[in-house]
This record gives sequence, C-alpha cells and structure tokens, in this order.
Amino acid sequence: MTAAPSPSPYDNTAASNCLKAIGGLVLWLLAGATFLFAPLAVMASDPCGPEDTQLICTAAGQKLVAFVPLGTALVAAPLGTWGLASRWKPARYAWVLAMGMLVAAWVVVNAIAGSHP
Repeated sequence: MTAAPSPSPYDNTAASNCLKAIGGLVLWLLAGATFLFAPLAVMASDPCGPEDTQLICTAAGQKLVAFVPLGTALVAAPLGTWGLASRWKPARYAWVLAMGMLVAAWVVVNAIAGSHP
C-alpha cells in the first residue's frame, strides 16, 4: 500500500479556503489603510521653511509621499487577490509580493516624512 499524497494548500478544502479568506481580508485592510492614511504623511512638511532642503520639504518629496501609497495600494490589492484566487501554484507568491509592496510603501513614506527634524 502506498500513502495518500498530502493535499496541497491550494486544494479546495475548508482549511485552505479559510486561510485564503483571512489572507484576503488582511491584504485588503492593509491596502485600504495604505490608500487612506499613508498620503496624510505629507503633512510632515508643514513646519518646513524656505531654506529647508530635506526631501519632505521639496515638491518632489511631497508628491512621492502623496502618490506612492495610492499607486501601490491600487496595484497590490488586485495582484494579491489574484494570487489567492488563482489555481496556478506559483501565483501564491503574488500575495506575498503584494504584502511586501504595501509594507515597502509604508517604509518609503515614513523615511521621507521622517527626514525633517
């Protein structure tokens, strides 16, 4: 007798579907928070004076802080959802990539916004 092969996490079992639902919920909550709250970090430029040269005090830095999270959230949410819904096994890494993109957006925004003392 041979042992039955272990089920893949991408089989349609109740446990895998529950994990996919939780992963999708976490993804969409983080994407929503990134879309709504990360651009507010542009307010870190309020105390900037005309002689300040930090990135947050420039127009380019303020645009980066405002638009990087918006674009990232709009790309990461559908990408990660596709990764969870697809039956193609390498697609599972799309969710990991999407979560990494969202975390990277927060790191970039906080690095730029925190550049002003």
